[in-house]
Amino acid sequence: MNLKYAVCMLLIAGLVLAAGCISSEKAGGEKAASVPTENLPEGFSLIAVVDDSTPGINMEDEIADFRGDEDIGAVKATVGKYQWGEIGKDYDARITVMDCGSEAKAEAAIANYKAQPDFEKPPFVGVDRFSTAVVNGHHVTEIRDKVGKELKYIYIWNDGSRVVLVEGNGDRAESLQLASATGL
Repeated sequence: MNLKYAVCMLLIAGLVLAAGCISSEKAGGEKAASVPTENLPEGFSLIAVVDDSTPGINMEDEIADFRGDEDIGAVKATVGKYQWGEIGKDYDARITVMDCGSEAKAEAAIANYKAQPDFEKPPFVGVDRFSTAVVNGHHVTEIRDKVGKELKYIYIWNDGSRVVLVEGNGDRAESLQLASATGL
């Protein structure tokens, strides 16, 4: 492992902890958008949790794929980044939990996400881009994305005004386990 990369990861983790980003409670005691930080499926480990209080992070950049033709209004988002493969070689898995102003705004965010130009064509010939799955009792959209010569499994759904996006890895079962770890 590259020592510079390891030191950067530790500094980011320290900043996240110092900023209190692991907490799932707002000042008024209302439950805020949260991502799983423990009891993760085997093979996944938490790298960082970021939200609007994380120094140096612009959350609008983190949720840009949810902005589009349909208005989603103001949102409160938390993003968890997880390691599942070899550091520096494999991409990170991510979970984004976003609280919207209403269920209609959450549905608009999902529609915007699914309407990305990259999703217009199948990832590979003969492979459907969209399918369905069940996560924690919710019927969710499964999106198959191309990463190199492999598929990456993505799950998106809303629970009322809350949107959940799980960007897993190339193993469908592991990706579904990560999605289930949200408890949402």
